[in-house]
Amino acid sequence: MSSDSLFPTQDDLPPLPLPELSDTLDRYLATVRPLLTDDEYTHTKACVEEFSREGGEGEALQAFLEEKAESSRNWMEEWWEQLAYLRTRTTMAIYINWMGVMPDWGFEISNVTAAALMLEGMMRMRAKVEAGEYPVEKMRGAALDMHQFTRVFGMTRVPGEGADELVQQSDSKHIAVMRNGGILIVDVYDKAGRPLGLSQLKSALAACLELADRYELEDQALEQGELKRDGSASGCRHNVSLLTALNRDRWAEERARLLADPTSAASLRLVESAICCVAFERASPASKEEAARLCLGGTCRNRWFDKSFTTVIFENGKCGMNAEHTPVDAMTMVSLFVNSLDALRERLNTSRAACLAPPPPPSAALPPPKLLEWHLSGSALEAIELGSAEAVALADDCEVRHLDFLHFGKGFIKRAKLHPDFFMQMALQLTMRRLHGVSCATYETGHTRAFYHGRTDTVRTLSVESVAFCDAMLDTHASDGAKVGALKAACAAHGEQVQRVLTGQGIDRHLLGLYIASHLKGLDPLPSLFNDKAYKASGGGGSYRLSTSNVGYTPLCGGFAPMTADGYGVCYAQLESRMNVMITSWKSCAATSSDAFRDTLVKTLVEMRALCLRQAVEAPSAKL
Repeated sequence: MSSDSLFPTQDDLPPLPLPELSDTLDRYLATVRPLLTDDEYTHTKACVEEFSREGGEGEALQAFLEEKAESSRNWMEEWWEQLAYLRTRTTMAIYINWMGVMPDWGFEISNVTAAALMLEGMMRMRAKVEAGEYPVEKMRGAALDMHQFTRVFGMTRVPGEGADELVQQSDSKHIAVMRNGGILIVDVYDKAGRPLGLSQLKSALAACLELADRYELEDQALEQGELKRDGSASGCRHNVSLLTALNRDRWAEERARLLADPTSAASLRLVESAICCVAFERASPASKEEAARLCLGGTCRNRWFDKSFTTVIFENGKCGMNAEHTPVDAMTMVSLFVNSLDALRERLNTSRAACLAPPPPPSAALPPPKLLEWHLSGSALEAIELGSAEAVALADDCEVRHLDFLHFGKGFIKRAKLHPDFFMQMALQLTMRRLHGVSCATYETGHTRAFYHGRTDTVRTLSVESVAFCDAMLDTHASDGAKVGALKAACAAHGEQVQRVLTGQGIDRHLLGLYIASHLKGLDPLPSLFNDKAYKASGGGGSYRLSTSNVGYTPLCGGFAPMTADGYGVCYAQLESRMNVMITSWKSCAATSSDAFRDTLVKTLVEMRALCLRQAVEAPSAKL
């Protein structure tokens, strides 16, 4: 069913606004100013003036967008999905997909029980969505767009030459379980169409593991005995999922070859139509950091990177996820998992012994799991080797560091009468300045879900005010009062940026729309605005050196790869008295270090807290 029928509030959502050209260009100039010298800014200002002159290119392109906005409730929706995701040809692994790590259970739990609990929780969320009972999320009392919640289950990104497509099997009743390089299919609904209960899920998943582990030994002989003269091979354990880590055009070629073989085609369709994937890993990570690294990439085996999400279950019961970004933004998945975990926590509190009981013997009423078979050509086998080597090299290059910051959380920041997110964004600005001596273009994820089918837009953290704050903090002669004043001014400026994005007045999607319109209208050369140094330096084309995201006040922690070769990815969650921060950088860049960023961020946050406390002493009326 469509989101409009499942969530009646969709009818009342306004269309995504198209900002005024003059407003966007004025704000663009303000955001690029800290990145440019006086001469460079003069040149950029001239490019903007040329673009915006009466009867000029900007006016014509804006008129083109206005026509599109008049005929669509979301003028950016298709373009964003195509340009940001479906037309990208790089590997999905690491570059596109993101990861999350679930909170520890707090007690010993088997991998089968952990998987069954996670799966049952998500099935409950699916049932609520499909029954129209999932609570509509709101912002300041107004309903937000819920379309993405209908695109989670049964969704797969399917490769195609030049561009991929999203394919959803909305009535799917099975999941794909990955183990030891093999893929198993198991039904998670009974014959009457009811979702399996926890005990039944444990039984089915235990049967999956038993079958996969048995074939791990048997398949060694199978591989040796059925290797054919033409270089092709038959079997169940060929790490076929590694094909999804290839360049998208190469994966599209190999997928076409799989479809040409009846056995492989049937197996492929079962994976792509699955509700989701569950990956059982041999590893037993001892920390969130290790779990995060393995969830993001690890060996890059046991991941169908095209699937909307894969729940990752480790041998010691720790859990995480790997998610595909095209159909669904991260906060939608966070919402589903947080609601699922809340329900699980309540259930464990009341009936832990029953929940943790060993799986019962397989039921004759349920079909056994099916281990998929593949007939692979020599080209496919070579592609799997290629995918393995390239994906693992990429995963190894991504340095992942977790900061469990225990000194304070959002509670203290609120008592200091500052916004927790704005405070953290300024801490990240100061960290980058201290570590690299620069203030750089910074992306923070914002959203436009107050509007129909709203997705994301960019909150540009870097501002004249954020630079002034860093200047003040690094000035040994600046007073505490001056530093706090600069912090408040920077937070206020950031708050204005956030508010503009939330009200559909962000500049990045508008600039992207103008850029796309330039190509569609055949402008050659492109307007000087898009060839100017300031455009890329300020993040145009996704070139933000510091890429950040706030996953809210949740116990989850997640992360993603940096946008640029010399950049950082920073994802954080702010709890009452502590914060979870995940930091990534590329090891191949000698200038960056996730370790150094983490250590500097700790010192910066502690210093900012001390500054606020000193000011509270000087101003006793402030209650901290």
